Amino acid sequence: MGSKISKKTKSTKNSKSIFLKKKNSDTESKKEFFIESVSKFCDRCGTPYSTSDVHIVQETSSSTIIHFSCSNCLSNHIANFVPAIGTVSRMPINTDLTSDEIVGFIRSGKVSTDDVLDVYDRLND
Repeated sequence: MGSKISKKTKSTKNSKSIFLKKKNSDTESKKEFFIESVSKFCDRCGTPYSTSDVHIVQETSSSTIIHFSCSNCLSNHIANFVPAIGTVSRMPINTDLTSDEIVGFIRSGKVSTDDVLDVYDRLND
């Protein structure tokens, strides 16, 4: 059992190392890295992802949000990659939002209580 843990730890360290090396390279290399380490195939139909199916939505020093769009069945997945600890969380979502729209929501800031009340008032007029 000890060897399995050390292999997994070694694999995680290798993934982090590869990511950090590629972090400063071009976008295509980053997309290839995410395909290799996060998701090679669509969970819904099994179609292999290509770099044109992968969009880096947000990249910070602590994590990267990746949007996968299947060119075959049009399903979407979002993944969050945290290189410092080598973890990935990925969930299939059924949405019609594009990666550009997701970026827009990320950049739009917080919704205040007054914003919510304004929408409520307008809907009730």
